[in-house]
Amino acid sequence: MITFKKIKYKNFLSTGNTPIEIDLHKSNTTLIVGSNGSGKSTLLDALCFVLFNRPFRIIKKEQMVNTINQGDCEIQVEFDVGTKQYKIIRGIKPNIFEIWCDGDMLNQDAAQRDYQKHLESTILKLNFR
Repeated sequence: MITFKKIKYKNFLSTGNTPIEIDLHKSNTTLIVGSNGSGKSTLLDALCFVLFNRPFRIIKKEQMVNTINQGDCEIQVEFDVGTKQYKIIRGIKPNIFEIWCDGDMLNQDAAQRDYQKHLESTILKLNFR
């Protein structure tokens, strides 16, 4: 079972250079509510992008970077799977994709596609669909 702990993002869609950090581990369940334009869909897009390299909505990659800052887009998510603690970092301009397990970064010698496949099949045990 995946237990999400925290998500943090900056320069993603309408989010500026000041990071947004959301604690998802305050209780066993988390309900995201808010008025139109408050960032609910942005949170979902950020979570999907950091895990699967694509947002939930149909948005081109170049449109995900904040148009004012035009770079340094970074999303981080922390979660547990069983007894292991993971942190995924993904960014655009510059391109970043890191998988951390219990404080150690996993070997990045493989192609990015293989690294993504390892994340989905071995760690998450699920894909975007």
